[in-house]
Amino acid sequence: MWNSSKSVTLSIFCTRLFAVLLVIGVCAAPMVVNWYFGSAPGTQALHLPFRITIYVCAVPGFILLYCLNTLLKNIRAGSVFVNDNTRMLRIISWSCLGVGVVTFVSGFYYASFFLLAIACAFFALIIRVIKNIFEQAIELKSENDFTI
Repeated sequence: MWNSSKSVTLSIFCTRLFAVLLVIGVCAAPMVVNWYFGSAPGTQALHLPFRITIYVCAVPGFILLYCLNTLLKNIRAGSVFVNDNTRMLRIISWSCLGVGVVTFVSGFYYASFFLLAIACAFFALIIRVIKNIFEQAIELKSENDFTI
C-alpha cells in the first residue's frame, strides 16, 4: 500500500536520478548541441554560447538537487518545520532564479530560452511562497511549544 514514507523515498530516488542525468547531460553537452543544431550554415556560431549556457545552468542545478535531497532527507527523518528546511527552500528558490537569469540573457541569442527563463522565475516564485509558509509554520510551532 502506498504511504507518505514510500512517496518521500520515491522523491529521493527521483532527485538522485536527476542528479545522474544532469551529470550525463553536462558530459554529453557538446554532442547534444552538435546533434541539435547540426552543421547547417549559420548554426556553428550558436554551439559555444549554447554549451556555455548549459554549463552555467548546471551549477545552480546541482545546488538545487543537493538542497532538494537534503530537504527530503529531513522530511523522512521527521524534521519538517525546521529552519534548515526553510534555508533549503530559499536556496532552491535562488537556484531557480539564477537559471532564470542565465536563460533570460541567453534568450538574446536563442529566443526559446526566454520561455525557460519565465518558467524558472515562476518556479522560483512558487518555491518562495512555500518557503514563506514554512517560516510561518515554524513560528507558530515555536509559539505553541512555549504554551503550557
